[in-house]
Amino acid sequence: MERWQRRVLVGLGTVVVIMAALAVVLVIRNALGSSGLTGQPGASEVASSTTEATDPATETSPDTPGNTQEGPAGPTTTTVAGATIPTLPPPPATFVEESISASDLRLQPEGLGPIPFGTDVNRTLNTLTAALGAPDADSGWLPATVDQLQCPGTRARQVTWGSLDVFFSDGPTDWGADGFEHFFSFSYSLSPGSSSPEGPSLRTSEGLQLGATLSRSSSIYGESSITRDHPTEGTILEVEVPGPGYMMGVFAGTDDDVLLVSLGGGTGCRG
Repeated sequence: MERWQRRVLVGLGTVVVIMAALAVVLVIRNALGSSGLTGQPGASEVASSTTEATDPATETSPDTPGNTQEGPAGPTTTTVAGATIPTLPPPPATFVEESISASDLRLQPEGLGPIPFGTDVNRTLNTLTAALGAPDADSGWLPATVDQLQCPGTRARQVTWGSLDVFFSDGPTDWGADGFEHFFSFSYSLSPGSSSPEGPSLRTSEGLQLGATLSRSSSIYGESSITRDHPTEGTILEVEVPGPGYMMGVFAGTDDDVLLVSLGGGTGCRG
């Protein structure tokens, strides 16, 4: 074999040995990296550090649908840099009464517009007083069986704004359980000989007002809502709804001039 051929073979052998050595070094380096001995973070460590680095100010607890528990929630915790820090719950929310005016009130089988039957007594009085001013009269809580009331429940109360009387009971009624003091009825009536109500001027959701004619009432609610031979009230208007709720109007006058003189909603009292 010629000398130059031997040199070529030696050179090729050296290259093969160097490449084999580099391959072994790479294999060893990869093995050390996956075991965490090289000081470089593995994939799981990168994910963990990324999660812990999240700004705690943006961490929020997920809302739980359907959670209706009253009162503040219990304390939660936030982990920052390995330390657990308690997060105090917010203070309980304060109920703010809805501000309404007299024009927002509507005589309905289910209540007075935005104040439905079943609303607790304090919220009802606060809302009505804000809309109508101070009441003209307040009976205070009386035995429900007294002659002036004759209402359901053990105790009842009548509060008056001009021609509008609002009644409360401690239940039970169709809108409140026994022991719950709530709004359950109203009466809106003309004084004898008067053609217009005193105090607030109210109407039904359909626009019917006291002093309306029988034909006007029939055109709004239909002829089927009119009863002309009621045993105690004569001619009346009855408005019913699918759920709990009822409204009755009473007419007075001659056949040629029958006018609506009273509208009452709810269970009603017999006093």
